[in-house]
Amino acid sequence: MSFFKKRYHAIPERYPENTKGDFYVQDGVCTSCGAPQAEAPDLIDHSKSHYGHCYFKKQPETDDEIEQAIQAIAVSCIAGLRYGGKEEKILRRLFEIGQSDQCDHKPIGNYKTILWDNVTFHYEGSIMDLSKSLTAQIVSENAFFIEKIINFRFIKDNCFEFIYRWADGYAGNIFRCYHTGGNRFRIEISVEKNGFEISMRGNAIALNTILCSDNKISDIVWFDKDNKTYLETELR
Repeated sequence: MSFFKKRYHAIPERYPENTKGDFYVQDGVCTSCGAPQAEAPDLIDHSKSHYGHCYFKKQPETDDEIEQAIQAIAVSCIAGLRYGGKEEKILRRLFEIGQSDQCDHKPIGNYKTILWDNVTFHYEGSIMDLSKSLTAQIVSENAFFIEKIINFRFIKDNCFEFIYRWADGYAGNIFRCYHTGGNRFRIEISVEKNGFEISMRGNAIALNTILCSDNKISDIVWFDKDNKTYLETELR
């Protein structure tokens, strides 16, 4: 193996306060944002001596703790958390949520990121009621960000769309909602030009939370890009 390949495949250096184990925080990349710790407070802490650098103070042991560690990797704003193990189940989960770059090793199987791009549901109300409720809840859920919903419009009497951008200067996701007959509705999610498909995952999960919290909405069924179906409880 050449020197270049050795360097290219080098495993990142671990921050020294990490406890020994498969999950770790890369050295020198933490911005003390607090997001990973919020997902896994029993596993992650911030250094008291090194500018608040986060680290794994405890390795996950239960299935619930493993999922917390995985979610901590997913929310890291600068991709500073990593998985250095070879357990196939964990590698598969990380690959499916779009975090393959945060794994030190490749899985045996060939997994791809799961992206949900449309959802159907039953709604006790009009499409106008749904448009007002949906956009208000999205704004409420994301009040921190400067730019939220833009270009809202009704395309037809039975269809409206809007673009959601999480920050200035970034391409967002396009949401298009159809009244398909009776009390059935469908929302399709796509990506603006120059956007990243992975953004659909987080926005689908956020939309799912909104739909599940509305007592006028029931019978929620999600579809991924391969048209495989998921119940609302399976989005994570």
